Amino acid sequence: MGTTLLNFSTKAARLQMAKENLEIYEGSDPRRLLEIETGDETWIQFKPPIREQDGRVWLKKGEVPPAVCVSDFRAPKVLYCIFFDGLGPVAQIPVPKGQTLTGQFYADVVLPEVEKHYLKRRPKTGTRGLKILHDNARPHKSWAVRQKIKDMGMHEVPHPPYSPDIAPCDFWLFRKLKDNLSGCEFEDRLSLGRAIYRYLEVIPKDEYRKTFENWIKRLNSVIAYKGDYFEHS
Repeated sequence: MGTTLLNFSTKAARLQMAKENLEIYEGSDPRRLLEIETGDETWIQFKPPIREQDGRVWLKKGEVPPAVCVSDFRAPKVLYCIFFDGLGPVAQIPVPKGQTLTGQFYADVVLPEVEKHYLKRRPKTGTRGLKILHDNARPHKSWAVRQKIKDMGMHEVPHPPYSPDIAPCDFWLFRKLKDNLSGCEFEDRLSLGRAIYRYLEVIPKDEYRKTFENWIKRLNSVIAYKGDYFEHS
């Protein structure tokens, strides 16, 4: 965080959207937070690098510390679209090799998987009345995606640009997932996908719920810092 310098208009947008969301969700019926599902995309390597904290070891005097793996942008990897809500994981969709994540792909492939999950959980209503929280990436804001969200009976939760610090996938799930996969090695897309699915399923449901409560706290931090970042690397 803090790698992007926010200008006045971006800080103002963060302040405005934080206030809008707090007005709706802060202090309201806790069940309202359960109406929000959130998602984003992240690259996951077949051999995820050892995270910095995983490489910390006790050494005797004179011992040479072991090498710590660092991320290699050329390493084989898969782009995953991952969604969750306050009750647990919703969908994990790998983008096929060679496929660009376009708005059309997001509308035709990704969002139908989200819809399928809710039709199983809520057969009578599906996604109707639910809210979707995602960032301002170009595919998310395409006409095809906006139309699909409308057809699903969902509404978008306002989210300002340059704001990973208030995006649940960024400030919680992706970091947690990659820490868990750190140091593992997967032979193919199938084995990687299974590992992602298993891990998301074993995260306690309470942690998913608390993440949305933390989202509320982070929105308050945006206001306290007058729209600026409140976490710095």
